[in-house]
Amino acid sequence: MKKSIVASIIGVVATVAAIESSYGQGSVFFNNYGTTTDAIVSWAAGDSSGLTGPATAAQGFKATLSYQFGGGALTPLGNSTAFNANLPGYFTGPIVVIPGYSGGAISFQVYAYDGADYASSLHKGQSALFTLTGIATGQNPTADFGPAFTAFTVSTVPEPSTLALIGLGTGALLFLRRRK
Repeated sequence: MKKSIVASIIGVVATVAAIESSYGQGSVFFNNYGTTTDAIVSWAAGDSSGLTGPATAAQGFKATLSYQFGGGALTPLGNSTAFNANLPGYFTGPIVVIPGYSGGAISFQVYAYDGADYASSLHKGQSALFTLTGIATGQNPTADFGPAFTAFTVSTVPEPSTLALIGLGTGALLFLRRRK
């Protein structure tokens, strides 16, 4: 009788622990302007677009976030936030929930782009990968990214046809040089 009561209690504790760990989540403020974060997103100097200075909402820029913890691959969150119309170079996004997070170090990377998505955008850039020792668990983050998140630039990415022409031209020059 005592063994079955002890086994039942252990089973209940194990079930609660499994449910708690399976629903673990963390949250952060997804922005680059806050009490400890000031990481402006700007255009690269000498960019072929002719634009300089901070990226703006008027230029159609958005930011997305990817994360990793436990040494895994970067996981995109799939949501985006527009740049702030009143603060060029800054985005002030929502509270972002990180599914599966239960504690410990977590790394992030921010992507900025001006098209429908990062892959197809002509103007894009990404931050350096930065790591936080931990984030808030639950729905109420206590802080922003902090000084670990640093400024980065966006630039114009050449069209694939431009790269193909450069490759063909280089190949032709090498072929002609070899013939002589």
